[in-house]
Amino acid sequence: MAEVYLARPIAPDGQRGPAVAVKKLMPHMVTDRRIVQMFLNEARITAQVRHPNVVSILELGMEGGEPFIAMELLEGCSFAELRREAAELGHRVPLGITLRVLVDACRGLDAAHRAEDETGRPLKIVHRDFTPDNIHVGVDGAVKVIDFGIAKADALGSGTEPGTLKGKFFYMSPEMIAGRSVDHRADLFAAGVMLYEQLCGRRPFTGMSSDEVLSRIAEGRPKPPTAFDPSVPQALEAVCLMALARDPAARFDSLQTFIGAIELIGGPAEVATPAQVAAYLDTLFPPDRDPKRLALRRARLADPSNSGTDGTPAAVMPPGVQWPTAQERPVSPSGMAGAGSWPVTSGGTEILPPVQGAAPLPPGEAAVAESLPAHDDKQGAASARASTKDGAPRAARSRRGVAILASVLALGGLGAGATWYLRRPEAPPTERLAAAEAAATPEAKASALEGLARDPRATAKELARASALLLDAGAHPQALALAEAYTERFPKEAEAHLLAARAATELRMGKRAERAIDEATLLAPRDIRAPLALADLRALQGDVPGALTALAKAYAQSPGSAKVAPRYGQLLSQGGRLDEAAAVLSTWTRHHDDAAALAELGFVRFRQEKLDDAASLLRRSLKKAPTLAVAHSYLGAVLFRQGDLRGAEREYREAERLAPDDPRALAARCQLHAHAGDTAAVAEAKRALAERFPDQGSALAAQCGAGT
Repeated sequence: MAEVYLARPIAPDGQRGPAVAVKKLMPHMVTDRRIVQMFLNEARITAQVRHPNVVSILELGMEGGEPFIAMELLEGCSFAELRREAAELGHRVPLGITLRVLVDACRGLDAAHRAEDETGRPLKIVHRDFTPDNIHVGVDGAVKVIDFGIAKADALGSGTEPGTLKGKFFYMSPEMIAGRSVDHRADLFAAGVMLYEQLCGRRPFTGMSSDEVLSRIAEGRPKPPTAFDPSVPQALEAVCLMALARDPAARFDSLQTFIGAIELIGGPAEVATPAQVAAYLDTLFPPDRDPKRLALRRARLADPSNSGTDGTPAAVMPPGVQWPTAQERPVSPSGMAGAGSWPVTSGGTEILPPVQGAAPLPPGEAAVAESLPAHDDKQGAASARASTKDGAPRAARSRRGVAILASVLALGGLGAGATWYLRRPEAPPTERLAAAEAAATPEAKASALEGLARDPRATAKELARASALLLDAGAHPQALALAEAYTERFPKEAEAHLLAARAATELRMGKRAERAIDEATLLAPRDIRAPLALADLRALQGDVPGALTALAKAYAQSPGSAKVAPRYGQLLSQGGRLDEAAAVLSTWTRHHDDAAALAELGFVRFRQEKLDDAASLLRRSLKKAPTLAVAHSYLGAVLFRQGDLRGAEREYREAERLAPDDPRALAARCQLHAHAGDTAAVAEAKRALAERFPDQGSALAAQCGAGT
């Protein structure tokens, strides 16, 4: 609904101020009274809050009948973009970084909650749209709350019509959904949702439709984060669940108290420093490669007010092109000229000032260019005449001419030889595929297949086989390049797009993978490999609901597929949807003696308190696959619940032996010893956790609850 410009205030005496951001409504929005009201409301409410963690409003006004807001210029990204980019790379934002972002954003919002007017009367501001999209993370690590467009304040009103539901529903509080009056504790609930997302990698309230999500929020019964990740510190889980309480009175009394509770935890929940946030931002959005940061840098370079009394930045100005004079230059609202006449972004598209002509060479390069000899005929003739005047003998010139001719002929021969070498016939695709299949290393496989994409003799089947070979060998960049060449040559082959999706997923290129999956789905809507590929991508991004949705589609198409049913049942189990998981896994195991599916069904029955059934299923699984570590671990949990501590320890130790890189069995054994009051065994288990899993050991050891 709006676009943002890079701008610079210019005083009547010509003094130029620091760069700012100017936000203005799109022209077609100006006629909508409600939109204009929301736009003005944002500025009026934000201007009442002066805090380092809230964006500063510098000016609100009208220009040509169009409202504008001038505000401080922020360089960085939204918290939503930060989380998305981390997911693209296949990981979750580190807990300490998220806690710093949340703590600082809550500080700013707490200041808004406590703001008063000039008479000292509380304004009672409520943001009502406190979400990752409205938290800005700066390149310097500074965090600011932005966009108070649908906020309300007692003295200033709001831009929302009575009875309307505004905001992103995943973050809405139960009282907001029910249409009751809201206060600052609605923003506290939204902070709890963001904390839960970090701890669990999923939202606290999910569903297959917006109505289902809203219904679950209104019910207010989120699963404890430790149900999804046992390593979550219990103190942090308690803080999160208190913020998510259905009854506002059961939540923290303020964001200030919420912040204090987080900062007191420490240990595995240590809050990162702003410098650590800035460093993390640079790893995700490198200054020399991030399009947004580069666009802002170019816009600043192009700002005609940056240098010179006439505003002409000579260092970046092409020859023969003059900047318009101050009188000719377009002026932004409130006299903000110069760079303010160019939008930095508009609907996500970078718009920069037009540049005409060729850029000049840097001084050093120009000097080198001037020293090179010219090559046109007239200059050559002049050079020859100069040699004659200098008295050079004609015979010497003749010998030099012969030598030059010989060199040219020799170079010509070399060029012809090189051309023949480069155009020599390659081995046929079948031979190259055979060589790649026989190669022992990924590098050798990639070398054998190099250039195959450009070989017109390669068929679609051969390109598909070559891409799959590279993927199986772990040569993912080469596999993606080959798959993309395959899609260019055979754009109607769903197989080509599926291979590109698989390679892009392995390389953590989420957007590229999504495009390929969309293409494959359009070409082969009944092919279950497309939703399976989407499930792989969503799982890698930590989006469990998204992965479940994709698997549900595949299961509806092919419920009897070995690639779909067991996996769908397992993910339903991990997502806590026990009845659905039991139905899918029971149907599958009735006809297939699948050890992993039997073990997962046993774990489902365990959580449904059907312990005998769970033990029977797990023993059946272990009879089929005695080395299945997870089945031993699940059986240990069942025996522990049944009171057989010795049997439980035996199973946990076997799980440790079979899967030494998985800390869960050792952590469970530590808890078993704590339950039994065996402090020496607890201490031994904690030492083992710290030694074998240094990154997670302290968090897992904290769950033991006894010993030192």
